[in-house]
Amino acid sequence: TATLDGSRLTVRNVRNFAYRGETDFTERWETRTYDLDTLVGFDMFVSFWGPTLYGHTIGSWEFGDGSHLAVSIETRKEKGEAYSALRGFFRQYELYYAVADERDLIGLRTNHRGETVYLYRIGGSPGRGRELLLDYAREMNALAERPRWYNALTHNCTTTIWHHAKAVGSGPPLDWRLLANGYLVDLAYQRGTVDTGIPLEAVKRRSDITERARSAGGGEDFSKVIREGLPPRPG
Repeated sequence: TATLDGSRLTVRNVRNFAYRGETDFTERWETRTYDLDTLVGFDMFVSFWGPTLYGHTIGSWEFGDGSHLAVSIETRKEKGEAYSALRGFFRQYELYYAVADERDLIGLRTNHRGETVYLYRIGGSPGRGRELLLDYAREMNALAERPRWYNALTHNCTTTIWHHAKAVGSGPPLDWRLLANGYLVDLAYQRGTVDTGIPLEAVKRRSDITERARSAGGGEDFSKVIREGLPPRPG
């Protein structure tokens, strides 16, 4: 949940686990405050665990002091419950916003699950990024009061981001690549919301942060290391 005091957004229960393995970790839940006046921009991670037609998307906000706030929209599975792609289309899993340090959300995937992760800097004004984050915060607070169902088509990791973007006037028209989200960067390149100063394939190659994340481990400079050599944020 989150509270806003002027330009300062305080978020409770930010996940910052210390992982020794995928299921071996020390829990750390933190309260963190972010100055929205220093917001630099919004970034998008796309993580693949196999075929690249579909992946998992994670949004992250960058601030002037070097801090980042990452949010992964997921299913909230009960103990002993496994995810089923088929059951995900029906009312089987609650909608969950995992709000976390990038070392947690991204490091877990690259370093312990063996996934391949790309990081794309998204263009747009800091003001629009602020509106997007506040819309996320409103939904997080609403879910704390009244749970909602996850849906693999209408409210998944990508389409829910699209709903938030539409709510603040920055979402693209509905496009098939929002569903086949392995092609999200192709859509972003077409719309100019990622760097178009180099060919698309070069954008993808330079945005693969997997090895940098593995070399950074759980270090304090994780977010800085994974951004080394990334294509610049547009305009």
